[in-house]
Amino acid sequence: MRYNGTILHRGAFRLIARGWSRLSRLVSGRLRNKLILLFSAIAACIVILLSYLSYLQSAGLNRDNYIESNRKILKLVNQNLDGYLDRIDELSISPRKDAPFMDAIISKEYSSQAYIQNQLKTLFYSGEDIEEVSIYTPSAGQLYTMSRSFVNLRQEYTDRPAEQAWYSEALKSRRFRSIESGYGRVEVSERGYFLVFHRILINIADKKPLAAISITYNLKEVSRILQDISDKPGEFIGIFNESNDVFYVKGPPLNPENTESLLRLVPNDASDTGQKSLTIDGENYLAIYNVSPRNGWKLITLTPNRVLNEEASQARRINLLAGAGAVFVLVVFIVIAANAITGRLNRFSRQIGLLGEGNFDVQSKIEGSDEIAQLSRKYNQMVARINDLIAERYEMQLNERNARLIALEAQINPHFLYNSLQAISTEAIIGGMDTIQEMVDALASSLRYSIKEAETVRVREEISHIRNYALLQQARFGERLRLHIESDERSAEAWIPKMTLQILVENAIKHGLEQMTGDIDIRIVTEEAGGLLLIRVSDNGPGIAPDRLTHIRERLAVNQLEYREGIGLNNVNARIKLLFGPESRLEIDSKAGYGTEVTVTLPMREERPYVQSVDHR
Repeated sequence: MRYNGTILHRGAFRLIARGWSRLSRLVSGRLRNKLILLFSAIAACIVILLSYLSYLQSAGLNRDNYIESNRKILKLVNQNLDGYLDRIDELSISPRKDAPFMDAIISKEYSSQAYIQNQLKTLFYSGEDIEEVSIYTPSAGQLYTMSRSFVNLRQEYTDRPAEQAWYSEALKSRRFRSIESGYGRVEVSERGYFLVFHRILINIADKKPLAAISITYNLKEVSRILQDISDKPGEFIGIFNESNDVFYVKGPPLNPENTESLLRLVPNDASDTGQKSLTIDGENYLAIYNVSPRNGWKLITLTPNRVLNEEASQARRINLLAGAGAVFVLVVFIVIAANAITGRLNRFSRQIGLLGEGNFDVQSKIEGSDEIAQLSRKYNQMVARINDLIAERYEMQLNERNARLIALEAQINPHFLYNSLQAISTEAIIGGMDTIQEMVDALASSLRYSIKEAETVRVREEISHIRNYALLQQARFGERLRLHIESDERSAEAWIPKMTLQILVENAIKHGLEQMTGDIDIRIVTEEAGGLLLIRVSDNGPGIAPDRLTHIRERLAVNQLEYREGIGLNNVNARIKLLFGPESRLEIDSKAGYGTEVTVTLPMREERPYVQSVDHR
């Protein structure tokens, strides 16, 4: 045992020595560590001292004052609650003193029903805290009801009230009344419910019920009565009757088990005010209760101890502020001394912060030959290298995008130019100078338009070009090719990628007119709708087979901005994505034997659009 004890002592000594060694290295190391330790030590002493003093001075006194004041308030509030219940009781029995009303409830004449309805309205409008009033006459089986939940008075034949529990309870009661709790009712109004007071008016001679009056009260009046009770955060306020039924709860609700524990604190023979301590879910509470000697109703408040000590904590915070002022003065001197030593390092840190925010033009200007100056020079070299790399990357991206556009525009098949020249030669042989002149002008315009250095053009320019293109194609196909163009004024000024309409019309000729022996009508419609430009190119050609149409749509859905061999929809789709971003789209619809329609949707742009980035940002 002695040997084991010696080993334990040696182990503890080594741990202490190791901890002291680490603390010594921390203190004798960097200046920042020394300042942190000094500041922490002073602040900790001040905080602990002031907190202890403030808590001792305030905690006990505040708790005693709170208990004394709340005992008086609860007693007064419960007296007001008794008065409120007495007024409710008096209102419910007031019809008993009205002889015409008592005659009306046993009469079956229509005038008697009208009198009962008037008495019902009088009861309903006697207070703003009344939510609903009903009068039930067992002899006639009539139920009259007025409620804030519906507009008009309701009258119905029913024996439903006589079958409910409160009816039997009121008949057996010495005072022929029953009080139901409104807490937790499903039909919750905007103000909530407090209670439903039932009163049965009986025939004195044979004790048989003549009428049952039910009055539902909301929380307006009881809330006014309870407004004098302190409303601390987390405080629970509850009203219970002599049977411990809950009638009112304010604050965090308690589960049934905790509610039962709270009610057990109130002695069965209690008839005044008292207080007890209670622990719920590991938190300590102060419970103050008052029991009405007249009705046996219980008014209970449950306040967390941490809330009671809030004022003591406030005093402690005041003392902490005073100590913090002294600490602040000390910190000011520490900061001044630290800045004198580490000023250059702070400047360099700010420059690195600017670099982190994206400012790559910041240059560090720290002179000297120490480590900070050397680090500053390395930093300047790094910033210069970053700027060079950014410039190279930006230039590469521009070149890549321009090359991609050039490649996409270069896909335009010059096949129609060869056919046009052949048609011009044929016309020249036949002889006809007017036709040759028109075709030459159209060809010249098309060539000028094709070599125009512009990524986008206005719709009206594209339409003018497509008319020249159609004129050249009509020299080849004659009356078999008919072109129809519809364009409103707003859409004519919109911007679109150059050669878009030519590619779509050429597709219609290649896959429509060249594949049939009859005539073809190609229709171009441009319009503005909801800030978007809609371009529709349709034909009455042979259409597209379902399998082929599915394949085309799948390729369009890929949205790859890359060069695709051949002239077609992929070319147009890629160019509109590059120039107009992801909100642009190309859609195709076709039915074999009925023609094809291609729709291009672009955002309306007032200014000429330029190439988007690869991810369309």
